[in-house]
Amino acid sequence: MTEKKLSHLAGTFLIQADAAFLNGAGLGDGEDRNVTIPKTFRDGRGEVPYVSSQAWKRWLRNTFIEETGWPASEVKAIGWNPKGNVNKIASELNPVDFPEDDIFGYMRAQESQGKKVADEEEETEEGKTSSVRTKSVMRASPFMASVLISLRSAGWKGEDEGFVHLTRYDPPALAEAEVERFLSSVSDKKKDKKKTVWERLAEINSDVANRIRSHVDDNNLDLLRKELLKIAKEKGVEVAFIENPCSPLPYTTRFYNTHLQGIFCLDYSRLGTYWNLGDRIELEETKANKLIQDGKLADVTNKEPYKTLSNSGRIGKVYKITKEAEPSSKERAMELFKALSVLRGGAKQAQFGTDVSPKVLILAGLTCGNPIFNHLFKDSPEGPVLKIETLEEIINDYSDRIVTPVLIGIRSGYLQNESEVKLLNKKMLPVEQNENKRGTEILVMSPLEAAQKIGAYIPDDEDSVK
Repeated sequence: MTEKKLSHLAGTFLIQADAAFLNGAGLGDGEDRNVTIPKTFRDGRGEVPYVSSQAWKRWLRNTFIEETGWPASEVKAIGWNPKGNVNKIASELNPVDFPEDDIFGYMRAQESQGKKVADEEEETEEGKTSSVRTKSVMRASPFMASVLISLRSAGWKGEDEGFVHLTRYDPPALAEAEVERFLSSVSDKKKDKKKTVWERLAEINSDVANRIRSHVDDNNLDLLRKELLKIAKEKGVEVAFIENPCSPLPYTTRFYNTHLQGIFCLDYSRLGTYWNLGDRIELEETKANKLIQDGKLADVTNKEPYKTLSNSGRIGKVYKITKEAEPSSKERAMELFKALSVLRGGAKQAQFGTDVSPKVLILAGLTCGNPIFNHLFKDSPEGPVLKIETLEEIINDYSDRIVTPVLIGIRSGYLQNESEVKLLNKKMLPVEQNENKRGTEILVMSPLEAAQKIGAYIPDDEDSVK
């Protein structure tokens, strides 16, 4: 039987999110307008809290850099619109020297992307300038990730109500608030949001506006109120000024009490390999040439299988890191999973401190890119449950594509059916093997041990250029 080569690493994990708020969606609507809420979606029965993949992948990127000490690919502004606002950002766009770019990808879009533009430096035999297509620099992330979804669609909500107690106030701000109250009482005009309170006051009486401003400059709010009350009386209206400028400020935060599950899949075959084909390129040619001169990169366009895939270089080039490039593709993948096992991050950690490192982590190497370990957990009153029957069915169905043991990392005392899960250790599936199906071993350990052990099964890149 031909030995099958690992091309992907897939897995799933579970986070214990007791009284947590890890990804916010801003303020609620209607009656909840003063409530800070987490991100949720509807599943047909109710609201389900979740953490976006963008959010938790950022946690992973940060943890990855902190754990390895490798250089970070910082995002920076590279374009501005006519008003002077940033409209383009990009990281270093260098996946060779910055492993973070290699794993998580990047994009720098170009104006008129895909359209033909004149190439002033290149002339045809007739002396006319040729045209080339404008290309963006883009590397789709080899690391695919789902959102982190709550196991609970009901009974997860909690609300934290509190107050900010104040002893001081800002006089100019209070003065503006008092003038705003005055204007809302005496002015028949619709509020013009483009104008300040002072500009709107001047429209009623510019002399009064100047006197009121002088009271603000003198920090004399009593005279300001008397002046405004006098004008209000003349107009036959009443103004209710602020009685207690230091009243406590209430705030409410809706948090969740649940467990969050997610899936991921790393395309290991793409690490250290960069395709410049068609209208989009993964590595700028100027950077590629410099990296080739430094001995970190090689042009493998005319080597198989790249020669066939690139039509012998007619549709572009393919580059691959060399043995001199550090860290290697294998080291990058190993460190990624180690970082995942000690994951940290999340919103409102000062208020709702949460350990987001996985309490369950399942990993395996595959010959395909299917994120097969999907929805393997369910909730119960005693704690989360690993659906063993579903897991075994997946392993049986994909046994001819799973090329490593299935590593199950669990934190002791977390899973409700922990004792049953531990009985899976060293179990071989399918039980009855034949010559067309290879067996898959299951190994049970801690999450950190699983992340470390998967490295032993990740192959060295045999095709790396020497």
